Amino acid sequence: MILAAALAAQIALTPCTIEGAPGDAKCGTYKVWEDRGSKQGRQIDLSIIVLAALEPNKKPDPFFMLAGGPGDAPSFNANFFSRVFHDIRRSRDLVLVDLRGTGKSAPLLCPELATPGSDGTFDANLLSVPAVRACKVRLDKIANLRFYTTEIVVDDLEEVRQALGYGPINLYGTSYGSRVAQVYMRRHPEGLRAVSMKGIVPASMAMPETHARAGEDAWQSVVARCSKDAGCNETYPLVAVEFRELLKRLESNPAMVLAASPQRTEARISVSRGLFAEAFRNVLYTPEGSAQAPKLIHQLVNGDDAGIIETALSGRRVLGGDRLAAGFFLSVTCTEDVPYLSKDADAMAANTFGGNYRLEQQRGACKEWARGNVSSAHRQPTKSAIPALLLSGEFDPVTPPAGAEEVVRGLSKGRHIVIRNNGHPIGNAEKCIGVMIGQFLDAGSAAGVDQRCAADNPAPPFLVSGKDK
Repeated sequence: MILAAALAAQIALTPCTIEGAPGDAKCGTYKVWEDRGSKQGRQIDLSIIVLAALEPNKKPDPFFMLAGGPGDAPSFNANFFSRVFHDIRRSRDLVLVDLRGTGKSAPLLCPELATPGSDGTFDANLLSVPAVRACKVRLDKIANLRFYTTEIVVDDLEEVRQALGYGPINLYGTSYGSRVAQVYMRRHPEGLRAVSMKGIVPASMAMPETHARAGEDAWQSVVARCSKDAGCNETYPLVAVEFRELLKRLESNPAMVLAASPQRTEARISVSRGLFAEAFRNVLYTPEGSAQAPKLIHQLVNGDDAGIIETALSGRRVLGGDRLAAGFFLSVTCTEDVPYLSKDADAMAANTFGGNYRLEQQRGACKEWARGNVSSAHRQPTKSAIPALLLSGEFDPVTPPAGAEEVVRGLSKGRHIVIRNNGHPIGNAEKCIGVMIGQFLDAGSAAGVDQRCAADNPAPPFLVSGKDK
């Protein structure tokens, strides 16, 4: 009781307005030590948003959100979570805590990664080594980059739970957030009532070891579905050939210019096969993107150079923006993933459209970055009796269903449901996922969750000649 009172004294939430989220909300911060072991030196203000239950007589167990990346933050998605989990929010608080180094919690941003070279041209590197080096030099002045890892952020979250005065909570973790959820289950099981996850990262996954193969599988599924769809097959019968032709053309690493317009400034970029392929893999994350992919490839191979540049730029700039905290991304992956890449990682990436580009980019960046510490439990499967609901998209190009199957084997009260025609994010299964997780939380068990909506989830129609077929 004394500890709980002391923690609560450090937190002050005040009424706030979250655009697009109905009902009452409170916002505030909670200080944690950057170095949790020594409890000395810098402190970090963790951003907290509590979207209050919409109806009276709320239930005591709130629903905490965990974002992906690594480097994204739930505060950026507050209105989205409020919408998807609206029915859950009727009787439960939704709690959004930005992990240290992300969102509004002293974010470790690397704008250097979205800055062109001295000649004004973007190179073909997702993680340009000079930019990574410059970012680290700058961030080293304000942060110890070794202290931004999953086990540490989980201990932060448990401290926040106690400070807010909650008993056991419910978690939702998506993508990297599913790793955070599994580590939470292992380190602080007493703080959890139930855990739901989407786009599952298994303990054995060393990102980005499987990205290229999963992306290739997702692309082949698009090609196969297009060939079976009358309109898509009639309009784009050679899409697989066209894609190979486009990638071949980009092997020369052409320098390309996107002309200025009223909506944009001129941009110059060196577009390599690897950079374009990595950006295109992101197109496949959603079923809507996949449905547009045949048309996109057909246009690009037939003279739409502006489209090639825009696709490449979208991938090239993503880690340099203010949404994904690249410094946190690097601290996590350079500690927990890249050092554990299999000796067969490059072989696994062979004969895929992405090849080993992403592997080489992250290896190069991690040679420049700080490496933190992990416990002996790192990469060990989580074994738990906490009720768990695991959700996978059938065509997820980064965390396919096999990963969730690996995780659920260690969860005695776990259940895995594959959502048909779905990708990595919630996407086109928004209503279905909200209903299933609501049933799960109400019952405190995954056993009775009705999965019929997952089996019946429709595929978006292929985009043909500018119109939905």
